[in-house]
Parts: sequence; structure tokens; C-alpha cells
Amino acid sequence: MSILLAVTLAAASTVQPSCSWDHPGVNPYTGKTSAAIDRYTDIPEAVRSTLKRRMEEGQSDDKVTITRDGIAGKSKYDPAIRDMHFGAASVCATVTRSKWSAQRQEPGAVYCVDEHCILVPKICGNVSRINRKPDAVAKAPVVAPPPVAKLGKPDGKDLGLVTPEPYEPEELTEKELAERERLQRQTALDAAKKPGIQEFELPETFEFETNPDGSLVVIDPRPLPPYLPSDGDGTTPGPIAAVPEADTWAMLLAGLGILGVAARRRQRRQPD
Repeated sequence: MSILLAVTLAAASTVQPSCSWDHPGVNPYTGKTSAAIDRYTDIPEAVRSTLKRRMEEGQSDDKVTITRDGIAGKSKYDPAIRDMHFGAASVCATVTRSKWSAQRQEPGAVYCVDEHCILVPKICGNVSRINRKPDAVAKAPVVAPPPVAKLGKPDGKDLGLVTPEPYEPEELTEKELAERERLQRQTALDAAKKPGIQEFELPETFEFETNPDGSLVVIDPRPLPPYLPSDGDGTTPGPIAAVPEADTWAMLLAGLGILGVAARRRQRRQPD
């Protein structure tokens, strides 16, 4: 039945091999959209049905701008327009628009199913066909998403975690070691110069030594801070004698003077 209808429509319509479309809107298409699509008998019937439904619902694939030398849209199209409908049932196999000015632009809608694309200019509604270029038809390659680490059971198995590599400290040169020790000593000196009470920790155990006179000496097992002097063998230096104050020197000199005067008087009292 569909073949008979197509043959009848083809016989009823006037097909011209070539004509010009230099004056859009002069001879618009006045027939039905479904009839125009059915005249394209090389398009499979299922595809034609889909095209007719989408055109009736206004579900276009692309909004294009038609110029003298091309058809511009989000997809790439060949500039040639073919099988354009005029009037009630006239069809032109090929149309030309060579007399258009370079600045002229006409909007249109494109409906595509597979490789079959229908162009409908807005100014005249002349249903026609265009070709979409192969690079626009080809689908973009599907990129697989990156694998997601799967979490396992609470016992820690198959958690998808990366085992960290063991840390290996870098070897320092002698110059770097000396600079690090200098910074440590400077930090300790700066901390000692700060006012207030310095915090310290008592050792857990103490060691004792016995002096020749029988007294006990407590030995602190903690190492000396870097800013304290040492005897060179790692032991704690002995107590440092206190420096007398000025008033102490005055009292000492006064006492010596009194002792000298007393000795001189004692010498005078002695007989010759």
C-alpha cells in the first residue's frame, strides 16, 4: 500500500532536475509536510515516520543559518540543497542560490534521523534535503571512567588502599650536619635567655658516688644541654666560685687595715 501511495504521489508531483532559489519566499511550499516526506522514497518507511512525527512536534536537531555559500549550525553540512518542494507539489532535484548577496542569511531548522536530514527554511517552509558531513555523524569515542576503589569488609581486606613506601631519610653532608647543630645550639641559647622559669623534667633514677670523706654525690644521668660547658669528657663540671661583690671587697680591705694598725701598735709597745 505504501509503495502504491509513493508511486501515486510521485506521478502527481512535478519533478524538475534543476531550478534556482535566488528569491526565497516567492514560491513557498503549500502542501503537507507528511506528503513531502513520503516523496523521498529512498528513505526507509520507519525513518520517514520518525521524521514526520518529529517535524509535527517541532523537535528539530539543529538551528542553522543558510547563506549563499554554506549552511552553518552546530553540525557541519554540505552547502548543496536538493529535493526542495515548491508550491503544492513541485519538487526541484537541485536548487541554486548563486544570486544571493554574500551578506544574506536565512534561518532554518534541520531534522536528522541516522544519515537522513531534512531542511525546512523559515521564510518559505520549502521542505528539502541536505547532507550532514561524515565527521559530524560519527559518534564520539566512549571513554571508560577511571576505576573506583572498592571498600571491603571492616577487617581491613581489599580496601583498595595504596601501601605507603618506607621513609628513607636523606644523607646529610658534613656542612649540613654542622649547620643543623649550630641551629640547635642557637635555639637552646635563645630559649635560655627568655625570662621566667624554665621547665625541666626530673630523671626517673639517680646515681650516687661516694667521696673520700664518706659523703654521697648525686649524679644526674641526663646529658648536658648544648649551651652548658663541659670538661671535655662528658662529665658535669665542678661548682663555679662566686665573684665577690663591691661591698665585700670594701669590708675585706677595712678588716686588713684594722689588722695592720693593731700589729703596728703591738710592735711599738715592745721594748727595744
